[in-house]
Amino acid sequence: MKRTYFVLGGCGAMGRIAARDLFATDRAAQITIGDIDGARAERDAHSYRSARVRGLAADASEPSALADLLRGHNVVVNCTQHHFNLLVMQAALAAGCHYLDLGGLYTWTRRQLKLHSQFKRAGLTAILGMGGSPGITNVLARWAAEKLITVRAVRVRSCWHDPDAKPGDFAFAFSPQTVVEELTLPAFAWRNGRAARIPPRAKWERRDFPKPFGTVWCLATRHSEVATLPDFFRDRGVRNVDFMLGYDRAFVREFERRWKAGWRLPEFKPLVAPRERPRDRELLRVEVEGAGVIVTADCIARAKPAWHASAGDIDTGCPPSIVAQMIARGDIREPGVHPPERVVPVAPFLRELRRRDMRICSTRRPCASC
Repeated sequence: MKRTYFVLGGCGAMGRIAARDLFATDRAAQITIGDIDGARAERDAHSYRSARVRGLAADASEPSALADLLRGHNVVVNCTQHHFNLLVMQAALAAGCHYLDLGGLYTWTRRQLKLHSQFKRAGLTAILGMGGSPGITNVLARWAAEKLITVRAVRVRSCWHDPDAKPGDFAFAFSPQTVVEELTLPAFAWRNGRAARIPPRAKWERRDFPKPFGTVWCLATRHSEVATLPDFFRDRGVRNVDFMLGYDRAFVREFERRWKAGWRLPEFKPLVAPRERPRDRELLRVEVEGAGVIVTADCIARAKPAWHASAGDIDTGCPPSIVAQMIARGDIREPGVHPPERVVPVAPFLRELRRRDMRICSTRRPCASC
């Protein structure tokens, strides 16, 4: 049976990986690469040398025109910046198309969840934050919690190791807009059963991770896991949920210096430095604390040089492809707007991550202070 996917923002760092993974793993897929740069979308589509892939111009800021393009597709995989999410959801509703995105940086996610009844009435599924973090981390949290009776706390951590990185490099590992927002907007956490705001760049934690990551400084930043996991685990007694991301402290100090000097996003954009033959790895870790025990679930992704893809590209771009295929096949049927932890089948999803050379493991240890 033919399955049709529309990858919006399909020429970007994550969109190109989602499209490539769909092409490589679903032989029945018909893929449309949609991008604001229509000529580039056509060139990227032509590079597949397959009638199964086409490229065209698509503007995420024009939901009416976008809906016309989405009609006839099973799923739209939205790989644009999160401020377009609500507009693309409107287009998906008008087109009768299922929806996925890579996250809403907390505030957009909260707004998107309010469309639940509209998607449910339409018989459509929308899954929010189906990348690496959020995405893989949400599913890891559910997987770890399955081994516990109660859930008191959920801690999400992410870090990155690049053997080719030079000390003092001022290069962005992912979207400059997202980095700027993470470093300038207040973070959110769930503390003692209530939402709490943390000033930007204010809360640091030193963590020891397995090789090759080693000792890493992690910084509390705004992220979507905190927008949904407290509600999912509410009946299990959760009191605390937080997210922290590994950041080089020298990088943050240099960012802060330039920010105070008046630099804004246009000045930061040229500083992105992708590797031609990346060799990096990324660790996504979730710790779920129960009564007297902590279960730690890890996903370790590695770069894929053949795709010119960093570890972060792989663990962010492949999950929406996996879950879009689950929706198109009917493995996920729940209408409405959902975070990944509610509707993504855990075992099949983790199995697909392993197929893509991601290492998935968990450990259990007693916690004297629990």
